[in-house]
Amino acid sequence: MTEEQQMKELIAKFRKDPTLFVEKVLGVPRTIDMISGKTFGQTEQQKDFLMAMAEPGAKVSVKAGHGVGKSTVFSWLVLWFLCCYKDVKIPCTALSGHQLEDVLWAEIAKWHEKMHPWFKQSIKVKSDRVEVVGLEKNQFAVARTARRENPDALQGFHADNILFLIDEASGVDEKVFEVARGALSTPSARVAMAANPTQTTGYFYQSHHLNREHWTRFTFSCLDSPLVDPSYAKEIAEEYGEDSDMYRVRVLGEFPNASIMQLIPNDLVDAAMARNPRSDIYNHAPIVLGVDVSYFGDDRCSIFKRQGLISWMLLSAKNMDTTQLATAVARYEDQEKADVVNIDLTGCGAGVLDAGRSWGRSWNGIMVGSSSGDPACYNKRAEMWWKLLQWLKDGGCLPQNTDLRDDLVGPQYFYSRSSNKVQLERKEDMKKRGLASPDLGDGLALTFAVPVMESMGKGLFTKLNNKLKFANTDYKLFKRRR
Repeated sequence: MTEEQQMKELIAKFRKDPTLFVEKVLGVPRTIDMISGKTFGQTEQQKDFLMAMAEPGAKVSVKAGHGVGKSTVFSWLVLWFLCCYKDVKIPCTALSGHQLEDVLWAEIAKWHEKMHPWFKQSIKVKSDRVEVVGLEKNQFAVARTARRENPDALQGFHADNILFLIDEASGVDEKVFEVARGALSTPSARVAMAANPTQTTGYFYQSHHLNREHWTRFTFSCLDSPLVDPSYAKEIAEEYGEDSDMYRVRVLGEFPNASIMQLIPNDLVDAAMARNPRSDIYNHAPIVLGVDVSYFGDDRCSIFKRQGLISWMLLSAKNMDTTQLATAVARYEDQEKADVVNIDLTGCGAGVLDAGRSWGRSWNGIMVGSSSGDPACYNKRAEMWWKLLQWLKDGGCLPQNTDLRDDLVGPQYFYSRSSNKVQLERKEDMKKRGLASPDLGDGLALTFAVPVMESMGKGLFTKLNNKLKFANTDYKLFKRRR
């Protein structure tokens, strides 16, 4: 049997077992050894990653702690796929050019030098491409930086065998994935995403949550990797604490409970959505409707009902004009026997309010950009969301809705330089981060715009003095209805 025949037989085996390719072609054993004081070999995590990519159409998402060798696996996958398949294209993308050029491409070049000569001679590594010699136009890997202003990084690739590699996936803008969604969903295409799980929204996050049934998922902890010095985890624990988000992300490879400046933590929202209280517990609490207004475009109108510690989403819709929305608000006000209706006056909200008042409705117009009655908050919007946060901490219950969850955990907060007061991130800035406008969250927050309590007459309420510190007094301070 000639050497070429032997190699063809081996390639057939390599296609089914990438760990064998890494062992025989790159010289990395499938067991861990200590050589010159350094760990050498394929870790169990790396082998799991490699084998998950062996099947056509494989879609693998890996959240990992720092230093577990995910970029090394990416480099192995590039060389394996180019050597073992024909008509191959491998788009490789990451948030930064540094990650592609200085990390991934450096790894590819390193392992190319270590390849078995029969394979090495057929591969050529360039600054932003890896090509099969003689098939440069049809058999290659290419580096493409994934930025919001360049969302077509994963577009335009057609071949019998396609492998998408997405490093730093947690930070890649949602717009990039939207543009590439069709290509990524191609049945025969293989997709591998890996990242330190720093973000709690977006495509990578949802691959481990809402869309998890479509992905093979791994979590690689530093504690389970022989590549990571145990002192690293110890240092992070001592500096930030084992219960910190920094430890969760950098050591355990878990998503944070909240991003650094995230106003409402993920676990608080998840707990609120998991509660299932009796709806009659708060029958005597005032019923408040919050209405967030949008006109046409990507944003949504929303109407929320809150009574005591329970909330309901009554409406979420796009492309409603002011008359249509005002009609819906009036219908829900009557249907739910609402005591208070708060409408955001930003944008087209004044039209909704005017329509309601022309029908004799006593709706409240809320200027969310106006000054706050709470001295700790920069404006009314920050005050409403801050009260929403306190309500959730007090045991508030939320409907189970993925868009609502994303809206609530999305906004960040900071302290204004001029007054040192809590200020909420602007919707425009959220969109720059690739997040949708939190219209559902704003609808719920508007139920906290005006503090209310029941007066002696049924359905009549008085405004409390702004000096009162209250997050949910409207369901604590009331008298039984008559």
